[in-house]
Amino acid sequence: MIRPLPEPLRALLAEGEVLLGLKDAVRELLENALDAGAKRVKVELWEGGKALAVEDDGEGIPFAELPLAVAPFSTSKLLDPERIATLGFRGQALYALAQAEALRIRSRPRAQVGGGLLLVERGEVRAHREVPAPPGTRVEVRFREAPGKGEAREVLLLLKRYLLHHPHLHLVFFAEGKALLLFPGAGLKEAARLQFGRVLSERLFPVRKEGEGMVLEALLSRPEASRTGPEGLFLSVNGRPVALPKGVLLLLRRAYRELLPEGHYPYGVLNLTLPSGAFRLRLDARKEEVRLSSEAEAFLEEALREAFAGEDLARTLPEKALSALRPVQALARPRLKYLGQFRESYLLAEAGSTLYVVDQHAAHERILFEELGRKVAEGPAPLPKPLLVPLEPEEALRLPEREEALRALFAFEPFGPGRVRLLGAPSFLHPYPLLLPEVFREVLREEGKSLRGLLARLACLPALKAGHPLAQAEGQALLDALLACETPWACPHGRPTLLALEEAELIRRFGRRSGVRGGGEGRPHRPPETAREEP
Repeated sequence: MIRPLPEPLRALLAEGEVLLGLKDAVRELLENALDAGAKRVKVELWEGGKALAVEDDGEGIPFAELPLAVAPFSTSKLLDPERIATLGFRGQALYALAQAEALRIRSRPRAQVGGGLLLVERGEVRAHREVPAPPGTRVEVRFREAPGKGEAREVLLLLKRYLLHHPHLHLVFFAEGKALLLFPGAGLKEAARLQFGRVLSERLFPVRKEGEGMVLEALLSRPEASRTGPEGLFLSVNGRPVALPKGVLLLLRRAYRELLPEGHYPYGVLNLTLPSGAFRLRLDARKEEVRLSSEAEAFLEEALREAFAGEDLARTLPEKALSALRPVQALARPRLKYLGQFRESYLLAEAGSTLYVVDQHAAHERILFEELGRKVAEGPAPLPKPLLVPLEPEEALRLPEREEALRALFAFEPFGPGRVRLLGAPSFLHPYPLLLPEVFREVLREEGKSLRGLLARLACLPALKAGHPLAQAEGQALLDALLACETPWACPHGRPTLLALEEAELIRRFGRRSGVRGGGEGRPHRPPETAREEP
C-alpha cells in the first residue's frame, strides 16, 4: 500500500538527490520495476531521449493508489530506515518525473479487473481513469528539453551494470526503434560478457560461498587480466549497485597481492546478499555508498581465500617467445655481454666497469613495442580475405566519434546494421584473424586513450614472463635487441628495463682498496687452467 512517509523520515531523506538527468530517470524506473518483482523490462528512448518509456511485468499499482504514487514522499517500500529491503524507498522518483512536461502511468495488478491510467502535466493531474492494460506498469515521460549527446550510450552502460547484479532479468532497450540491447536473462556469465567483452570474460573465474545468512556470487579475473585502477570492479549489495568501500578494495588487493603488480587491480563483479544488520546504506547520498559490518567483511575475505586456494591461476608461457628475435648490434652504446640468468627472470650482463641487471619481461616488452610501432607507421596493409566484425550496440554508437583513430590502423567499411568489414590491418596482425576483431573493438572502446597505450598492451601479452629460462644465445640476442631500441631504458608502461651497478660501488661495499685494474690485493688471481674444483 502506498502511503505518505511521516515527517521524521521525510527530514531524514530530504537531502538525497533523486533525478539529475535521463540516466537517473531510467535508473529510478528500473529500480521500481525490480522492486515490483518484474521478470521482464523494456526501456525505450525517442526523439534523442526527450521521450522515455519503461514497461515491466511486475505487480502493478492499484487504481485507487495511482494519484498517491506521484505525491511527494509517498511509497509502499519504507517501513524502517535501518532495514531497507528494496532498491527504491524515498517516494520521490515519480513525484520528480511528474514535474516534467508530461507523465503517463498505465498499470494493473494481476488481481485487478482492468487497468488504470494517470496523466500528469507539469505536476498537475489531468486524467485518472480506467483503461484496458496488461499486468504490470508502463511509465512514459516526456521531458521539456532533449538531453545532451551521448545519453543513449550512458543509459546502455547503466543497463549493463544492472544486468551484472540482476543477470536473470529479461531486459530489452530500444533507441529510436532500434534494438541496442536484447538480454534474455541468461545468467551472470553472459551478463559479464556484455560488460567486459568476450575475450576478457573468458579470463574470469567463478567465486561462490554461502553461510551465516550471507551469499557471495562473483566472477573475478585471472592474473593475466588487470588494470591500474579499480574501475573494472563492480559490487552490489542485495541487488543494489554500490561503490566499492575501502574495506572491500583492501580485501581484493590482499587476495591478489602476489598475483598482480603493485597498483594493479582485477576485473570482476561481486554480488553480495546480506541480512539487514550486516550493512548500512547512506540515506543522504545517492544510495551508492555502503558500509559493511566486520562480519560481512570477514565472510568476504574467507570466500576469496577459499576460492584462490582452489583455483589454478598459473599463467601460460609462449613456447617460442624469442623465435623471431634477432641479435642487432647497438650503435653508439656499449654492447652488453651476457653473463647469466638469475631466478629465470633477470639477466646479468656487463659493459666496461658496470654490472647490469635486466628485467627480461620489461626488456622484451620494449623490443616488441617499438617493432609494433614501426609496423603501424607503415599503415594498414590489405588483408588476404576481408573479415566481418559484429559490434555491440554500445560500440556501434561510438563508431563515428572513433573513426579517425580506427583509420590509423584499419581499412574498413560499414556492412549492414551493427557490423563492419575489415579490409586492411597492420601486417603484424595478419597471422591472427581471430585476434583482429578484438583489436578493432579495443581501439573502438578506448575513448581518449592513445594508440601508444594499445600497442603497449599488445606488446605485453607475448613478452617473456618471469620464470622463463633462457639459453646463452637467447639471452645475448635479447640484450642486443634491447640496446638497439630507440628508448631501451624503460618498458612501454614506464618500468625500468635495466639497473646498473658500478664497480666502484662494489669496491666500497666489499671494503676493497681497488678493483680489477687497480693492482695489489684488489686484483683477482686466475687459477691455472688445469685446476679443478673439488666436489
